[in-house]
Amino acid sequence: MSETRKFTEDILTAAKEKTQTIISEAEIETQRALDEAKAHSAREAEDLLSNARAEAEGVKRRRISEVRHRLKLQEQLEKSKILTDALEQTKTRVRDIVKDQNGYLAYLTSLVTSGAREIGLDAVVVHLNSSDLKRIDIVKFEREIAKSLEKSIKIEFSKEPIEALGGAIVSSKDGRTRIVNTLDQRIEALEPRLLIEAGKILFGE
Repeated sequence: MSETRKFTEDILTAAKEKTQTIISEAEIETQRALDEAKAHSAREAEDLLSNARAEAEGVKRRRISEVRHRLKLQEQLEKSKILTDALEQTKTRVRDIVKDQNGYLAYLTSLVTSGAREIGLDAVVVHLNSSDLKRIDIVKFEREIAKSLEKSIKIEFSKEPIEALGGAIVSSKDGRTRIVNTLDQRIEALEPRLLIEAGKILFGE
């Protein structure tokens, strides 16, 4: 074999070995890149899955919270309706009391007497609703008030009826001092306590 040919073969062999090395390294690098890509894709997929789970859980919690809130509102509305009905029944009973003229007159006398005492004047104006102005014997009513007060005072009955279920407003003659003793005012004052008591009885609250 000539020197030239041997030299050429050596070069070719070296080139082949170098090429093989490059190819092997490239294959290793390619495999590493593929492995990293797979690992990255797996991590991304897991992150996406985890985010999806978290989002689904969040949606679930929100929906449960919305349902609970809606049910709570519905419960409050039902309770409010029941308590409102209870108050209306109380007002109905008050109207029934007003219809009992003898019993109501005694109660009305106590309301006017209380107002007159609170004002502490010798002359007062008594304001009644239109029904009471028509049906009550004013002379008898004045006697009952004087008896209850244990003294005589001048009582003027206003011709202008008040808007009330019953009871009275007692005022000074100039109207500057007014004692409101209407049944409406009594119910309004009792309403918070009535609601609390009704809530305890009906709902154990």
